[in-house]
Parts: sequence; C-alpha cells; structure tokens
Amino acid sequence: MNKKTAVIGTLLASTTLVMGIATNAEAATIRSKAYTTAKAQLGKPYLFGAVGPNKYDCSGLVQYSYKKAGKSLPHYTGDQFKKSTDITVNQRQLGDVIFFSHKGTRDHFHVGIYAGSGYMIHANAGDYYGKKVIKEKISSFWGKNYNADYRRLG
Repeated sequence: MNKKTAVIGTLLASTTLVMGIATNAEAATIRSKAYTTAKAQLGKPYLFGAVGPNKYDCSGLVQYSYKKAGKSLPHYTGDQFKKSTDITVNQRQLGDVIFFSHKGTRDHFHVGIYAGSGYMIHANAGDYYGKKVIKEKISSFWGKNYNADYRRLG
C-alpha cells in the first residue's frame, strides 16, 4: 500500500468516527429538547386526538414534543412505536419513550416520555389524576398493570 492510499484510508476512518459521534450527540439533543417541551406542557388538558399546543392525547404529546425538537413523527401510538428502537431499562435517558401494552400482547396503546428517576410525562385520560398532562411514577398504575417497552426516538 502506498502513502496516498494509507492517508485516504485514515481520513475516511476518522471522518466516519466523527460523523458517528455527531449523530449520537444530535440524537441526545433531540431527546433533551423533546423532554423539555413535554415538561412545559404539564397541566394542560387531555383530549383524545389532540396534538397541541393547548390540548393533547398521549401520542399527540410525543408528536408535538419531538416536532419542537426537530423530529417529525406520526400521531398514532403504534406508528410511533415502529419509528423507535428498543432499549433496556438501564439505557433509558431523559426524552426516551415508554410504550405500554396489555400483559401478554404487543398491542401498544399508550406512550409517555421518560422524565428520569423512574418518572414519565404523559397525557393521561384517566379521572384519578384528572384528564391532563402529568408527571407520574412509572411503577404506579402503569407499571403494575401493563407491560412497559422502553424505546428511543431520534
């Protein structure tokens, strides 16, 4: 191998490494911005089919939060699940998403945004906390009654 080929190979390898780092940093920034947007929606009312900025359903909150962060998503929970990648509980970070399904199924019907320390922000349709965007412990009602799938968007 001549010097010119070696230099080009080294340049390509370093460019790929830098591009990979930039992509991971960009994705982390998108998640962080989505989380910040979701947090700013706390207390706003729940309405089935609503995508903000004044009312939300669960997937509408995720769609709105990620749109503000620069990532376009579909509205339906199942379609958002398809756009995400699986992560473990130990890999979850602020802004990752949590999909819920009935035990024994893979039919995801609810989604929230991970808020750290075992909490999520989600648009809650239930009367117990009021029909609004709330921050709630994942291990509460949701973790006890449904399967939780941690996923990553962006």
